[in-house]
Amino acid sequence: MRIFVFILLSFFSITLFGQTFSESDIKKLANQVNEQLRGMDIGNGITARGCLSIGRTLIYQYDVPSYWEPPVNIKEEVIGNLKTAGAAKTYFLYDINVDFYYYKGNSLVKKVSVKSNEFSTYNFELGEYISIKDHVKSKDVNLKLKVPQGWEVKEGDRPNIVKKFTKDGNTYLILIKDNMTFFSRSESKEFLSDESFVNEFVEESSSFMKNLEVIDKSVVTIDTYPSVTFKVRGKVERSGITIPMIMRCWVVFYEDKIVFLQSMGIDNPEFRALEQLYFLITNSVIFPDQYN
Repeated sequence: MRIFVFILLSFFSITLFGQTFSESDIKKLANQVNEQLRGMDIGNGITARGCLSIGRTLIYQYDVPSYWEPPVNIKEEVIGNLKTAGAAKTYFLYDINVDFYYYKGNSLVKKVSVKSNEFSTYNFELGEYISIKDHVKSKDVNLKLKVPQGWEVKEGDRPNIVKKFTKDGNTYLILIKDNMTFFSRSESKEFLSDESFVNEFVEESSSFMKNLEVIDKSVVTIDTYPSVTFKVRGKVERSGITIPMIMRCWVVFYEDKIVFLQSMGIDNPEFRALEQLYFLITNSVIFPDQYN
């Protein structure tokens, strides 16, 4: 565990430099780790040779004693130890592959290769449906959707927020507002066919962000209802601190109501990894009343 904790601390010192990891960044990381790792006694007769990088792969090298034999499940042990230490999440988020070389003298006796996606600690499974029917903030909208496994379901802490799912600072919420009047699905489709209307709506819905950047937007259908989805980034001020945030939002035009399905987090690789989960949640949405 000593070596894995050391690797983790090295990551913390370098991830502060940016939100992405280039091959040049990985090389800098390898050099930093190599300077401190080379010659370190790992225990059980194992000594660290050092660390280098090739492309997006970090390579850790060790000298092992003549009697050393690799465990049958060595790859699973390596991944498990890195997950326990907390480093696996960083490897996954920053798309860094890791190799471990074990030498007896000048002979390479074992190589363990782990691709970045194998370090994923995220669960993209959805659990049971929850319904907001008859909820005090639902404004008579009957909607149900699936909650991701391991996420906490909370009540909304603001007037129009019905429910929110949270985990490790990441949030997916259901927000419902009144529309100006009742619109049929065909009327809503007509509004959304107007690009200027969509652009104005996206900017207004994201007006709480400063330095707004619209990454993408498109008109979609959610359980037969006309909708728009957009992804934006910007800065949000909280208690005097400015935080770079990113948001993926789906807006459903539901008769005389507007339903916002909104995911938000800090603008970093973790949000991009979780975006797949947010799509799965939204795809599970059902408006039961239309089937009665």
